[in-house]
Amino acid sequence: MSFQEIINSIKKSWKWIWDSDSVLSWIVALLVIFVFVKFIFFPSLSLITGTSLPLAGVESSSMDHQIVSDDYGRLTLCGKLYSPQDKKKLSFDEYWSICGDWYENKNISKEEFKTFPLNNGFSKGDIIIVWGRFTPKIGDIIIFKSNEGSIAPRPIIHRIVKIQDQIMQTKGDHNSEQLVESNNLYMTDETKIRKDQIIGKAILKIPYLGYIKLWTTELLGKITGRA
Repeated sequence: MSFQEIINSIKKSWKWIWDSDSVLSWIVALLVIFVFVKFIFFPSLSLITGTSLPLAGVESSSMDHQIVSDDYGRLTLCGKLYSPQDKKKLSFDEYWSICGDWYENKNISKEEFKTFPLNNGFSKGDIIIVWGRFTPKIGDIIIFKSNEGSIAPRPIIHRIVKIQDQIMQTKGDHNSEQLVESNNLYMTDETKIRKDQIIGKAILKIPYLGYIKLWTTELLGKITGRA
């Protein structure tokens, strides 16, 4: 087979994949997309951003600045309970009036918090763009691996609130307190984070795009009986 014949065969196959309405062409198209994303797109993105996790889907509300439902169906914000009548879109000032005391007790003022990256937090279902080449500082939102002994299934994404002797502490903007081994199901401690636990920092959010993954995961969980 000549070079031109090979090229023509590739073009014909490519046209069949994207123009045909057959079930087989759809399956092949999905496989091509999967291979491209997994073996070309993500490795290239990891190389550019300097992290093994260039995109992170938000799977909890621990960074949300709004009154949202917890795992038990209760409406909460920073440990306080609310009724459905209380739920509304909160401004930053309203968020701070509810949650700000904790930060002020840690010598982080309202004015300082406003200078932090993503100072309005983000929501479950958002996609976070992650950057790996940085020097951590107070206010950064970092993605980090849990401590040894933790059974947390995925990395955590919270805001740095203290750095001392190269040990970092974080807190979820929505949470009432920091996670320590004694107060959470996954035995996670965010008060002793080492630099080698850090995967990267959040630099940008894409609202709601992560719900595609969340819905798919929940659907597969129901199908397999794991939900």
